[in-house]
Amino acid sequence: MIVRTIAPEGMPRPTGEDGHALLDVIWQHFSASLRWPTFDYVDRKLYASGLQFEEAVQQLCPALLRGVDAGLWRLPQGTTELSLTVAGAANCADTVLPINSFLALVRTAASIEPHYQATEPSELPDLRPVDIAHPADDVDLALLTKKNWFAGFALALHEPCFRGGGHNLGDLDWTLRYDRNIRPFADIHRVDEYWRIREKVLGPERVEADNTPFQKAPDRDVAPAPKADPAARAAESGETMYVTCMLHPLIAEVAAGRYSGGFYYDAVRSAFQAVEHRVAVLAGTTEVGERLMGIAFGSKPGPPKITVTRSTGGSLESEQNGMQFLFKGAMGALRNPRMHGPDETDARDEADEMLVFASFLMRRLDIEDQQREAAPPGP
Repeated sequence: MIVRTIAPEGMPRPTGEDGHALLDVIWQHFSASLRWPTFDYVDRKLYASGLQFEEAVQQLCPALLRGVDAGLWRLPQGTTELSLTVAGAANCADTVLPINSFLALVRTAASIEPHYQATEPSELPDLRPVDIAHPADDVDLALLTKKNWFAGFALALHEPCFRGGGHNLGDLDWTLRYDRNIRPFADIHRVDEYWRIREKVLGPERVEADNTPFQKAPDRDVAPAPKADPAARAAESGETMYVTCMLHPLIAEVAAGRYSGGFYYDAVRSAFQAVEHRVAVLAGTTEVGERLMGIAFGSKPGPPKITVTRSTGGSLESEQNGMQFLFKGAMGALRNPRMHGPDETDARDEADEMLVFASFLMRRLDIEDQQREAAPPGP
């Protein structure tokens, strides 16, 4: 008889043994290496044991597993990391100490946040290993090793109560960023308590989506019923083109944690703030927004302060003007509403497109950096 570790009542669980096996493969790899496995690794391990990834994953849902498209229209790329949520880990054996460390990280961040004094307006508080207190009367925390704390960090990194972070695996060092959204999680001591508050914070629509099992896409050999909407017809007839884009590192750095936590609005805002900051540094000015872009890319009077063009012939001036308007438009249409307007939400698909646009602008700024590096030193 197989005895399975399952999450407490009220938390998502796999619907079958194959789903449990998939979670186990991921956690066993992480527990041994402190690295989340790639899709290729997980797929091979399952196949060697007689299981198919496509079948096993349908016994799970996004509330348990990250790295897989909810609709399973396509499998993850081979190098894509598959990681577990806190609920996913709660359905695996030998995760009590990592989950206890995760809960301690949440409590600690929630206790620090109200008293944090930022040195810059956009600065977020962060949590580091040195910030963790070890109460003498807390036996559970006294048992935690540096490895346990790192595992807790890995579970926390993409949870919605945090805003991303960074780590150094060699030293088992890590940093977690957070903001006022950590407050509802103060004083939690059980993982099911955390999960109930998490669902309240995310809201019913996101919770429903996260708890909907991964579903295999319908066979495209079957002709769909015609629809009036051309975009819908294209999608169902297989005419949709998928494009994979590696985001610029400076965009990924500020947006990845927010995006992975489902905070697409914040991810987009942070991306265009990063573009704005880099332009200001390159142009040597403290201006912001559209005015900053006019100063940086305008060609009158004199040459522009920043060059992001590739044209060399008669199209040079046209491209320079066009790029100025692209950067201005990004500030006016995408950055400003998310900085000064009421907090709203961005659909994931549209957020993807805006992040790609921010990445394009950031790569164009690389041109200016490359030119400055190649220029001969001044007197």
